[in-house]
Formats: sequence, C-alpha cells, structure tokens
Amino acid sequence: MKKNRLIHLLLIFPMILFAQSKAITGTVIDENKMPLPGVSILIKDLKIGSFTDFDGLFSLTVPEAGKTLVFSYLGYITKELVIGNKRTFNIQLEIDTNNTLEEIVVVGYGSQRKSDITGSVASVKVDDIAAAQNSTVDALLQGRAAGVQVTQNAGSPGSGVSVKIRGASSLRGNNEPLYVIDGVIISSAGEDAANASTDANSLEETQNGLNGINPRDIESMEVLKDASATAIYGSRGANGVILITTKKGKSGKTSIQAYVNTSVSEITERYDVLDAFGYANYQNEALLLTGGAPRFSISDASIFPIAADGTVSDTAAEQHNWHDEIYKQGFSKSTGASFSGGTEKGNYYASVGYNDQGGIVENSRLQNGNFSINLNQDLSDKFSISAKLNAFYSNGNFAQDGDRAGGQRSFVGNILRYPTLVSDGGTFDNEDGISSPFTWVNDFQDTSEESRFIGSLALVYKFNIKGLKYKLQAGGNMRNKERRRFYGLTTFQGSSTNGSLSVSNLNTKSYQVNNLLTYNRTFNKKHRINGVIGMTYDVRDIKNSLYAVNDFSTTEFGVDQPIYGQQISRPLDVLPLKSQLLSYLSRVNYSFDNKYIITGTFRADGSSKFSKENRYSYFPSFSLAWRANNEKFLENSEIINELKFRIGWGMTGNQGISAYQTFANYGPTLYGNSEEGTNIGFVPLNVSNPNLKWETTGQLNVGLDFGLWKNRITGTLDAYDKQTDDLLLNQPLGPSSGFTSLLVNRGSLNNKGVELTLNGTLIDKNDFSIDIGGNIAFNKSKIQNLGGTPEDIYINGNIENRVFYRGQNISTGNYFRAPANIFMEGEEVGLFYGFETDGIYQTEDVITVSGAEAGDVRIVDQNGDDAITEADRTIIGNPNPDFVYGGYLSMNYKRLNLSVQMNGVYGNEIANGNLIQLGTAEGRSANILSQAYNNAWRPDAQSNTYPRVGYTRESGSPAITDRIIEDGSFLRISNITLGYDIPVEKTNVFSSANVYVTGMNLFTFTDYSGYNPEITNFMNNGNIVGVDWNGFPNAQTIMLGLNLKF
Repeated sequence: MKKNRLIHLLLIFPMILFAQSKAITGTVIDENKMPLPGVSILIKDLKIGSFTDFDGLFSLTVPEAGKTLVFSYLGYITKELVIGNKRTFNIQLEIDTNNTLEEIVVVGYGSQRKSDITGSVASVKVDDIAAAQNSTVDALLQGRAAGVQVTQNAGSPGSGVSVKIRGASSLRGNNEPLYVIDGVIISSAGEDAANASTDANSLEETQNGLNGINPRDIESMEVLKDASATAIYGSRGANGVILITTKKGKSGKTSIQAYVNTSVSEITERYDVLDAFGYANYQNEALLLTGGAPRFSISDASIFPIAADGTVSDTAAEQHNWHDEIYKQGFSKSTGASFSGGTEKGNYYASVGYNDQGGIVENSRLQNGNFSINLNQDLSDKFSISAKLNAFYSNGNFAQDGDRAGGQRSFVGNILRYPTLVSDGGTFDNEDGISSPFTWVNDFQDTSEESRFIGSLALVYKFNIKGLKYKLQAGGNMRNKERRRFYGLTTFQGSSTNGSLSVSNLNTKSYQVNNLLTYNRTFNKKHRINGVIGMTYDVRDIKNSLYAVNDFSTTEFGVDQPIYGQQISRPLDVLPLKSQLLSYLSRVNYSFDNKYIITGTFRADGSSKFSKENRYSYFPSFSLAWRANNEKFLENSEIINELKFRIGWGMTGNQGISAYQTFANYGPTLYGNSEEGTNIGFVPLNVSNPNLKWETTGQLNVGLDFGLWKNRITGTLDAYDKQTDDLLLNQPLGPSSGFTSLLVNRGSLNNKGVELTLNGTLIDKNDFSIDIGGNIAFNKSKIQNLGGTPEDIYINGNIENRVFYRGQNISTGNYFRAPANIFMEGEEVGLFYGFETDGIYQTEDVITVSGAEAGDVRIVDQNGDDAITEADRTIIGNPNPDFVYGGYLSMNYKRLNLSVQMNGVYGNEIANGNLIQLGTAEGRSANILSQAYNNAWRPDAQSNTYPRVGYTRESGSPAITDRIIEDGSFLRISNITLGYDIPVEKTNVFSSANVYVTGMNLFTFTDYSGYNPEITNFMNNGNIVGVDWNGFPNAQTIMLGLNLKF
C-alpha cells in the first residue's frame, strides 16, 4: 500500500510542479551583437534547460519553482538573471578575458586546452570575409601567422602557392608543410601533373596542388611550428604541419547561409619598355653604329619602314603597346550556400560552391565547383560516428607558359621583348622569327581538368572508464588531373615541329587508417592528463602518364584531337610510384594545478622508400610549460593576466625522395633500326644506393605567451634552433660512371630564428571597437656541412678554399644559361653567384681587360689576369630575407566594419633575369627598357649606369652579373574590406545580411623593378632560389559581395 502511494506521488508531482508553469522566450547575442548559438540556459537548482539555436533564440517552460536562469557559453562570463514576471529576455554575454587560454586547440591526433599547449602553435581563425578573399587554403595563411612565409601570384588563376615555415629544412626544394584535414593527410601541396613535353627547354607553369578545399568550409587552422608539436607526425613533420578543421553543424534548427560575389582584376605593375617611336630611334641608331642604313622613317605620328634599297614604304608600320593589348581586365564570380543544424544526438553540415575566375589575359580562366558534407551522430551513449566527404571538379585554360631558353619563346618574354612596331601583315623581321604576342592568345592552349574526392569515416567508442575513448578512422584522397599543352604553327615551338601537343595525366590514390586510444581526465581539480597512443597505416599510389605528338595534319582542333599528330615524339609513358608508411605513436600531456605542464611524444615510422636496414626511424619530443600567472605572486595582478613560459625539444624527419630510389631503376630508350623502324631497349636510369636513410631535424624552442590588462594586449614570443642532418643530396660522379650524380646522405643545415606576435584591443565600447595586431619573424639559415672537397673561390675580393656546389643552370638558351645560386658551407642557402661589376668603362679609363672597350660593363677581374672568365665569379647577393612580417587592423562601428590585412618581406634580393636583355641595348630587334636606351653610354653623353648601344657580352655569358640583383623587399596591403550589416532583424526571412567591398593587392611598396616581388618561378626546385625568369605579373582586384543568413 505504501509502495502504491509513493508511485502515485511520483506521478502526480510533475503535474503539480508544472501546474503553474509559464513559457519564456529570448535571444542571446555576443559582444558584437551577433546571435550566439549553442548557449546553455538552465533553471538554477532544477535539471531543466535548453540551448539557443543558430539565430541565438531559445524557448523554455519554467515551473513555479524556477526562480533564476543561468546562461553559460565557453569563453564567455556566465550570467544569472532573476525570472520574476518577465516572459521575454534579451541577453548579451561578455567575453571572459580571464579564461581565453581555456580555448580548445586541435593538435596532432587530438585536441588540448590552449592553456596546456607546450609547443609552438599558431591558430588562424577563418571568418566569412577572409574565406571570400582567398580561393585556396594555403593563401589564407599569408601574413596571419609568425614564421609562415606564403608566396603566391594573384594574377594567374590556379597558380602554385609556396608555403615555408621557419625557413628551408632541406636543400632538395621539398619544403612544403604537411596538411592534415580533419585527420586526413593531404600530401599534394607541391604536386602537379608531370611535364610530358620532349622539348628540353620546356618550363611548365606550376599549378596549385591543394585545389579542392573550399576556404568557406574551414572553421580554423592550426600551424604546428616546432618539433615538440610536429614530432607526432614523425617523418612528415620536418617542414611544419598545418591542421585544418572544417565546419560542422550545431544543435538547433537548420541554418542556411548563402553568398555571392563578383570581382574585377587588372595588372598592377609594368615594365617601362620602349614605345614605337623609342624603338624606331633605337633600331636606327644601332644600325648607324654598325655602318648600316636607318630602318625607319619617322613622320609626325607615323613611322614608315625603310627597305634595304632605301625606299620608304607608303604604309605606316603598326604601333603596339603589348601590355595594354594583351593584359585585360579579368572578371570573376563566386556563389554558394551551406546548410547546417542538428540535435543533441547529432549534427550535419553541407555546402556547395561555384567559382569562375577570369585571368588578366583573354583566354586565361579557371572554373570549379565543390560539394562537401559533414555528418556526426551519437549511435548510443557509448558509440558515435562521423562521416565527411568533399568533392571537387575544375577545368581551366592558362595563357602563361615558360621556356628555359627564355627570350621570346615564353609568354611573358614575348610581351616584354617583341617589337612595338609591326609591319608585313602582322609579323616583323626579327632574329627569333616568331609571331607577335597574340600568338599566346590565339595559337597556344594550356588546359587543365581535375577532379578530387577527400573523405573519411570515424567510429568512436567510450569505455566505462571515464575519459577513455577508442577511435578508428579511415580516410582517403583521390585525385585525377589531366593537363594538355598545344603549340600552334605561329609559336616558336609549334613552327619548328609543325604543331606540338603534350598530354600528362596525374592519378593519385592515398588512404590511411588510424587506430587511436585517447584518455582525457581531470583528478581532484589539480591533475589533468591528456594522452593518445595508436598506430597508423598510410598508402600512397601515384601514376603519371605522359604522351606527346608533333607534325599535325591540321591544327584546327588544338588540344582536343591528338590523333592528328603524325609523329609520336613521346610514346605513352606510364610512371607508377607506390609507397607505404607504418607508424606507431604516443603522446602524454600532464598538467598540475593549472601551473606546471609537461608533454612527451614518441613516434616510430617505417617507410617502404628505404631498404630494410634503414626503414625505421624514431622521433621523440619533450616539452615543459609554466603558467606563472597562476602563481600567488601574480594571481591578483591587474596588469598580467596570462604569462606562460615554454621550452621544448624534438626530432622530426623527411623522406622527401621518390619511391624506388634506393634501387637501380631502368627505363625505355628508342633507337632506329636498319629497316627504318624503331626499337625499344632498356637503359639504367640511376645508380642504386641502398644506404639512403631519412633526413632528420632536431629543434629546440623556447617560448613565452602573455596577456596584459585583462588580455587587451596578448602576444607570443618564440626563439628556435633547428638542425637538419643527413641531407639528401646529389653527389657528382665522374664521366666514366655513365651517370652525372648519385643520391646520398651528406651534409647538414641549420636555421635559427625569433618570432613575435602581438594583438591588441585599442577601443572596445558598445558600438565601437578597434583591434590591431601584427607578427614578425627573423630566420637565419646556415649550411654547416656538404661533405665535399674544398675548392678555391673569391669572396669579397679574397680567394678562399671552401666546400660548395653550384645550383642548376637557369636557361638553355644564350641568355641566363649559367647557374644563379651557390650552396656553400658556412653561408646561407642559395647565395647569388656571378660577376661583380663596377659601373661602365669611360673614355678616359685605362682598360687592361682583354676585349673590353669604353661603354662596356666594367666586370671586376677578381684574379687580376686581365681576362674575365669563370674564375672571376664571386658572391653577389642573397635571396634570403632578414625577416617576414604581417599585420591587421579591424574596426567596427555600429553596423559598419572595416578590416585591413598586410604582409611583407625585408632584406631579400632577387635575380631579375628579365633585365639581362631588357637592360642592355644590344642593337638586336628585341625591345628593351626605355632607360636602357635613353640612358645608354655614348661618347658625348657618358653614363655609368647602362652600357653602350651594341654591347653584346650578355649573350653566352658564363655567369650573371650583379646588375640584375635587386632589392626584393616589399610591403603589400593585401586586403582592405569595408562591410555593412544590413538591418534585417525584423524580417521573417533573414537573420543577418552583410554587404561588403574588398580591394586586394591595391598597394605594394617596393623598389623591385619587376612585375611582382613575390617570386613563384622554380618554387619547388631547391637548386634555383630567388630567380625571376619570365615571371607572370600580379593583379589587383576589386570585389563586391553579399553574405546572407536565413
């Protein structure tokens, strides 16, 4: 009977409790008066509550016993309000400036409290405006993280982007960081379809290997910089690691966000070459100096060609400004939408996007579309599952192309050096015998088609032991890219082969399986343990297919019909590469009393790229941190809110070689037979070296994180010493071996540097705020050992016996055919190497150098033998910057918002190879700089800047001169955005709307005379550093966009 009464009371109690309940509603906003989703609202002392939806709205039924509401959200001050008779609440939460370090940060194979981080990790938050301004994920990092140098060219859609973290760790050019997207490793940052052309001069423009990831889908990016943070990635962590976390849905009703923007771009800088009249005067003077007759007759605004017999043509020559005629405004547009939502048990996020980028050349265009979906669901109290898929497709055509021979055989070289006077129906009688720059618009194609799929599936199981979880994740990345390049009959390449087409296909498949056991628990509010142990297995399968044909019966179909090529210059060549990596990893992070933190990691990697004896390598790390702000002597400080000291050491590695390089590889060779046919044989391609092993990098890092005056000023200071040993280098071999070099482990490289980041809130009032910040990074590289034999070399006029090797020859033509760089023990990486000059020989000078005369460039005769030879080469410049920096300004006033982003480099030099011809009035038909002609040395107007008209010693020179070495320092205002939040709160359709106008690359302050001080030539070639050789111009862009939230 008593039992029945108890049951009756339990059943009726809720009815009594809610008999006099009432419904309340409200809105929660943040410090910027924007809706704050996911805020917890609890009725104090009762287990009743709710969460705000994506619009910051909530509703709750409050029983009579409920007296107080408690609003809480991570990173914000918890707020309590007495309910009373109110039924509607509008709440604004304030940021908890005393707990900013409790933010959760993604680290390798897990996450940690920011306060527990002991390594050097930079976090980059990605908002809608930043995502709209960048088409690739690597470009998002430019100027936003200390020690991260991003080099890109906005004028070329889809062009390659180079990212370096804390300088170069290798001399092989393989210095791109590792990218990890939601736990899936992406190893294609510097990867592109191979060059299928059989022309040894061909120089294929690098395209971006990270296309396919929509910046708008990114929630945050973490840059792991020191070895204590990257060691858990072992052999892949030597160049730093970039962790990308994509967006996922939150509890609440479906939220829809849409965007649309359009932009126009145009060239930013130009070379000041001779116009038609200047060119005519130049040609006439050059001919008169050699005893010839003038070539042009100038009459008012017209210029008439003069025939060899002295007859002046009745038809004026065409006058051209190739910059104006070839470079046009490029129009682009982008649109897309995302859909997200969820319940307490799961959430979803999906997005679609379309981009149409028009380049600054008429036939340059890149179109792409992407789709992504992110699903998370709790299957039970113990099991949860997540699935992610990203699909991408693109196609484009690119007008720019290069040629190692330089000159007018490349797109940019043609525009710069082609005569501005044209006669004879559109062609001009020049030495190169090629057509005008319109060739690259009308008779050249560089098409690209790419598809990509990135996906992962993860299952998480929670054990009965609190804080213990097991995660099984499988992820993959499939990429297919086809690139076709066609040269028509009016191009130099096509005219010599009657049309030329090369086709390359890149097919990559990679997958990985992660087995991870994690533990995260706090004991007695003083002891916190965060650990992971696991095993990963990675497989990467690459296949390059190459094919080339010449001699087209018709060129009407361009890239579309290889069958019309009558001569196969390269039979279908398939180059397969497959590698596997088996790894064991662990990390333990322990925090005591929120003051003392210790982290240790260990990873063992076994790679199929190396022989069994050297297959495994081991990568430990150890780091400590002390949160001094939680000590008694600082806990009540009104000035210092955060003060954390860090120190860490770790080892990482680099397996940056192709598969099978430890073996003797063989390949096909074609040769003719007596029956006028072709035989195919096999020839060795390399000398095997089974002793190859990993490059290893050890790094010591000391750091400081601080926050002052309630964190109105925050900052990070790091100093590091990074040492790479067992460098993978090519050792030259004697001619008797039949091979030029052998890949070996020898040498060491050191990088030392300091990084500083500062952020401050200058004003923070209800409707007005100003935030400002910046970062600067100093890095000094030094080659410590190359393992070679010392040779004599001149340095600062003195002969020294040093170990060094020269870089790769830049060109195969008559100009810039020598290496620009030298790699020397005791010096920085890739110093410029060539002839030192001392002005121009004047009439009164006593000239002892053989073959020189007044008006010639005065090349310093280092060894005093009265002859200029290769022995007179010396150090003439340094491509390495003293420091790189970035900064931002953010202002908000009521509904207006303004943001400014800047980045720069200081102290580096650039070898501007374009000046070799442009800066010398040789008297040939190629065009030159206006100053090179107008200020050329003449007997009656002697100059010490430019040599005489007719000076031709640059052609075939065994070395470059310091005349082409320029200061590459620059400051670029990379982005200015002005936005306005449209008042839509009272509508039933939109929850927010923002319209904005953005200017990108509007201002660049530099002394560099070339198109762009951000050099993208040879970006993945470690033997050529800081060289501008027919580099494509940059572009400035104005964008108008609209973001909507439903």
